[in-house]
Amino acid sequence: MTQVVGAGTVPPVGPGQPSLRSRIRWRVADQVLSSLTVVGLSFVVARSVEAHAFGVFGVVVLLAGFALGITRAMVSDVFLIQFGDAVPSVRRQAARNATGAAVALGLAAGTFCCLVSAVLPGRPIRTAVFAVGLALPGLLVQDCFRLVFIAAGRPRPALVLGLSGAAVQFAVVGLLIGAGHHSMVGITAGWGAVALLSAGVGCLLARLTPTLREVPLWFALNRHLTVRLSIDYLLGLGSLYLAYCLIGGVVGIAAIGALWAAQMFLVPAYLAISGTSALLRASFATRAEREQSLMRPALLAGLGLGLIAGLWGAALTAVPEWLGLHLSGQSWDGASEVLEPAVIGVVMVGLGAGPVLALRALGRLEALRRAWLIRAALLLVLGIVGANLNGVRGAATGLVAAHVIGALTLWAQFLRNSASRNSASRNSASRNSALPERSAR
Repeated sequence: MTQVVGAGTVPPVGPGQPSLRSRIRWRVADQVLSSLTVVGLSFVVARSVEAHAFGVFGVVVLLAGFALGITRAMVSDVFLIQFGDAVPSVRRQAARNATGAAVALGLAAGTFCCLVSAVLPGRPIRTAVFAVGLALPGLLVQDCFRLVFIAAGRPRPALVLGLSGAAVQFAVVGLLIGAGHHSMVGITAGWGAVALLSAGVGCLLARLTPTLREVPLWFALNRHLTVRLSIDYLLGLGSLYLAYCLIGGVVGIAAIGALWAAQMFLVPAYLAISGTSALLRASFATRAEREQSLMRPALLAGLGLGLIAGLWGAALTAVPEWLGLHLSGQSWDGASEVLEPAVIGVVMVGLGAGPVLALRALGRLEALRRAWLIRAALLLVLGIVGANLNGVRGAATGLVAAHVIGALTLWAQFLRNSASRNSASRNSASRNSALPERSAR
């Protein structure tokens, strides 16, 4: 029987194993490369198609992004956490199981998209969603392979896989558009074909093939992580993607294109927030272990990241119309309509990064999830209400209101938990100081 590796069986780190800090840095670098690739392709498509067609492309990006996020939560990040410090033989078998799980999720998500496409209104959206379904297995597997390389301390193959895949994707999409093929079906199919080719290259570089035999056991043994990470994703970026899709159902597909076009310009700010947060997590954990106050670092992180996002957003609001049209084509009209609320939203995300880091370091994950649940519910409700009241501009206003309330809720949760922690520390110190007196008596 094939050796199965699951939770709780990871051997201690051996000599020459990659450090946790190194894996985090390369994980951040991989996220930056992946995000910039998607955004770069989005700009190429936006310049070449009309607003409604770019809305269809926005749906393609949201579906692919949602599937990638869930797969990272259930497979890639689990592998990085569980097997980053494993000995090579154990990690190699786990890599076969993890990539097999990515194949299974890609087939399941792809089949779901193909089936749902049959009942969607309008031929362009039906065919685009069907094309996404065909592309998902390749997209999810090649993304998983990059994390396998990073966990093994082999960032070079991960970088080669990411850069080569991005280069070929740009070439294929550019050739299709240059030849006059502006259909989202052709663009999405080309995107998926490149991803499938990259997955094959990943197999060759890793010298392993995914196995589906142990997929049920992978999910069973790692359930404690897959459930927690999936919930965190759904309450975070997943809820925003769902809100966009619901808003598109109320206002129209072009609204999704407008919202995504605004986000394209803000991706550098989001990457600065997520990357800096990942790098700061270890220092927050160290301070928490030493029972040092997290108030000052939380304030500095939140205000600093909020300021960075605000400065980037201020620069964007000053972009002249001719430059916006040059960068994003017809989609600039929709993007400019919702850009100011979107800037406020990313500033709120930056301000909320401080309490998020602090609550994680304190181990107050339930408090963190309560705040995220409130924000997720508000994103869905206020986004739809705003869309009904004032179209895409109202939807963007509703979303930013949810972000503002979400940031305030995060700070409230942090202050409450920080106060209870300080009170418990004072009581413990008081009891300890009283022990010698009782002993003397």
